[in-house]
Amino acid sequence: MGLFDFKRTSAAPRRATSIPARPDANEICSPATGILIPLSDVPDPVFAGGALGQGFGVEPTGDVAYAPISGKLIAAYETGHAYGLRSDSGIEVLVHIGVDTVEMKGDGFDPLVKQGEYVDAGQPLVRFSSSKIKAAGHSNVIATVVTNGNPEKKSSSPTSRA
Repeated sequence: MGLFDFKRTSAAPRRATSIPARPDANEICSPATGILIPLSDVPDPVFAGGALGQGFGVEPTGDVAYAPISGKLIAAYETGHAYGLRSDSGIEVLVHIGVDTVEMKGDGFDPLVKQGEYVDAGQPLVRFSSSKIKAAGHSNVIATVVTNGNPEKKSSSPTSRA
C-alpha cells in the first residue's frame, strides 16, 4: 500500500486536520483543516491529472494553511498562494492554495513565512480568505503534491536545517 492509496479504497471524504506531525521523515500532514479529497477531484486539470506528482486535495474549513512537512521553504510566492518545501530526507512538497489564485495578485493572502526559512510540520504558512477566493470566482481547494516522486532513488542531497 502506497502513501496515497487511501484514494482508491475510500468512497467517502475524510476529515483532514492540521495537527503537527511526528517528525518522521516521510510523513506528510494535511495543510489545513477540512475535507480530504483525491487529487483527481481538485478542480484544476494539471493537479487532477497528476502532472506535478501524487498528492491530495483539501476543501478547507479554516483560513490558515500549514506546513505539511518539516523542511526548508524552497519556494514562497509573493502572492502567498503557493509554497514549496524540501524535507531533510529530500522529499519536495508543493502546497497550492486555491485554483488560479495567482490571478488575485496576493489579495486575500497574508504570508507568515519567507523563502529560505526552515519550518516545522504544522507551522502556519499563510492566512487566506476563502470568501475573497470564492468572490473572485476561484475554488479554495488546497492541493498538496509530492513533486519529486521517490527522492530515495534520486541523487539530490538533503537540505540541512542550518
